[in-house]
Amino acid sequence: MGLFNGQVAWVTGAGRGIGRAAALALADQGAAVAVVSRTQNEIDRVAAEIISRGGRSIATILDVSNWAMVEWAATQIEQALGPIDILINNAGVLDPLGKLWETDPEEFGRSIDINLSGAYYCMRAVLPGMVQRGRGVIVNISSGAATSTSPGWSAYAASKAGLDHLTRCLAVDLKGTPIRTYALHPGLIETKMQAALRSATDDQLPPAWRQFFLDQQQAGKIFSTDVPARAIAWLASPRCDLDNGATIDLRMQPEYIEKIDRALSA
Repeated sequence: MGLFNGQVAWVTGAGRGIGRAAALALADQGAAVAVVSRTQNEIDRVAAEIISRGGRSIATILDVSNWAMVEWAATQIEQALGPIDILINNAGVLDPLGKLWETDPEEFGRSIDINLSGAYYCMRAVLPGMVQRGRGVIVNISSGAATSTSPGWSAYAASKAGLDHLTRCLAVDLKGTPIRTYALHPGLIETKMQAALRSATDDQLPPAWRQFFLDQQQAGKIFSTDVPARAIAWLASPRCDLDNGATIDLRMQPEYIEKIDRALSA
């Protein structure tokens, strides 16, 4: 019996990378999964893959930075699959890269709108129902950049630091309810975003930082997307034993990987 039989999950940024892997992992554990992103053909393929495995899924195009679209998407998901029990806020962008005073103001604002406000909008859309029903889990996909100062990453780092603290603030608001929320720092993951860091120009990232990511790739220290996907499934499951509002970092706390694998295989 799957951990999420009878439950509905909503995964943003689900067309590729961590979002795709998380959607498949939740579906494999019995969840009906709504996959959303700004690229229709990508989410169509993910939904089709879930359905081919015997699961239930819908694909809905969505720009999470648009509150009206988020409200609409949440309604569509609930009408098609049922009330949302699990929200995975994974949608995010890396740009703009570069020194803060050289970044494009509109791109900087767009990063905050997607990475931080977009997560808030999705939480705002599902939480009234979760509170009313007395169940729900929200997992926010953050980054180690939230707690470190990395040259050229000001927009991304600031948005993820905000997301970490938003998670903690939400946990305080949820006190007295059974609803849980967590932030996950996935570590270095083989995604399109990681590839962009390895190919960044000198104007975007200092050469030493670009070389760091290349060296990590050569040393085999970049995880596949399956690693954070399993962590997401664990966080969303009743087997998670973390305090509400907690953040885990798979790169800095690798002991969690073994713990998660044991819990999911029990």
